[in-house]
Amino acid sequence: MLMRALTVDSIAVQRHRATILECVKDSVASIQRRALELINLLMNVNNVKPLAKELIEYLELSEQDFTGDLTAKIYSIVEKFAPEKIWYIDQMLKVLSEAGNYVKDDVWHVLIVVISNAPDLHGYTVRALYRALHTSSEQETIERVAIWCIGEYADLLVNDNGMLELEEPITVTESDAVDVFETAVKHHSSDVTTKAMALIALLKISSRFPSCSENANS
Repeated sequence: MLMRALTVDSIAVQRHRATILECVKDSVASIQRRALELINLLMNVNNVKPLAKELIEYLELSEQDFTGDLTAKIYSIVEKFAPEKIWYIDQMLKVLSEAGNYVKDDVWHVLIVVISNAPDLHGYTVRALYRALHTSSEQETIERVAIWCIGEYADLLVNDNGMLELEEPITVTESDAVDVFETAVKHHSSDVTTKAMALIALLKISSRFPSCSENANS
């Protein structure tokens, strides 16, 4: 009924947003999925930030069987309605940090493209990923994106270049950056893709950090 009502009076249905969000948290899978469909229909540029925030916060509590659907829907919403690139990047890092193991490969591939096409945010993003990696290293996709980003922009990470006003200062040495890759290569739970990305990134930064060349060749 709400689906039909939405096509007639979307403003009226918007008033039931809180109820629909609660249905996303329901224990019945069919209700959860129908609520997600409604959320998608309700979403617009004016409400995307609070709605995305609610959905991302629920990721921590969601059942594993539902997490895949929820992450896919959040990604779809963020990609479609993101008001600016920094917000898009922030939301995707939150998703990867909380439920990265449920994210499909094309999602983090697109994130890497977005990051590479946002030069003004390279410093901010590499620092955000470095921080996220230390709190969510069990999530394979956040590790992969962090490895790629540090491999590309390690100099910005080490030198604190491109700092934004909203950032807290962070101290990262060349050795710290190298440790990210070495840990990934040696970690027993890292898969072949992650280890290969780490090796490539290590070779990349060896040319910029001469002191690390020995590590890259060992």
